Amino acid sequence: MSMTEDQEKRFMDFRDRKALIDKDVMRTDRTHPFFNREKKEHLVCLKDVLMTYMMYDFDLGYVQGMSDFLSPVLVIMDDEVDSFWCFVGLMDRVHENFEMDQLAIKRQLQNIKSLLEIVNPRLANYLESHESDHMYFCFRWILVAFKREFNFDDIMHLWEVLWTDIPCSAFLLLFCVAILDGQTHMIIENKFGLTEILKVCFFLFYY
Repeated sequence: MSMTEDQEKRFMDFRDRKALIDKDVMRTDRTHPFFNREKKEHLVCLKDVLMTYMMYDFDLGYVQGMSDFLSPVLVIMDDEVDSFWCFVGLMDRVHENFEMDQLAIKRQLQNIKSLLEIVNPRLANYLESHESDHMYFCFRWILVAFKREFNFDDIMHLWEVLWTDIPCSAFLLLFCVAILDGQTHMIIENKFGLTEILKVCFFLFYY
């Protein structure tokens, strides 16, 4: 679908979403050889697929983070049409994460809390006593399925495992709980509050 400049001037939602796509394309996986400065055609393809999807599902449109899901698909498929339809299938799976009300994300955070209460009640009680049991420090993990926490090759392996839905469709949440469980000693012994826990969750994968 093409749109004239004059049409864009009268279509604010389209302009805003296009501008957001332009920004995200320029900062998505730019350290990966597939998207480096010499491979401008791949950046064009990344933008084109996102623009096409934005019009394909205009109710959802484009939300920051979608490009994180698309970039590995492009690397694997190396074809714009095939990548688009794979991306459609992928978004059918995760689209609730990008809805404006964020109800799906909040529900998953609540499920992480419930799981942690069973698996590690000591940590769950600690988080509650420190007003951190909303689990917001897991937000990014869920939103883009750890895409920004692991390197490119590792995330493709992780996604392949997570999306088998074995042992369950909520395997991503079990993975989150396992990571938190492994940080119990650090969080409790250091008497970390929300700010420190956020830092732990952010820097955990960079060492």
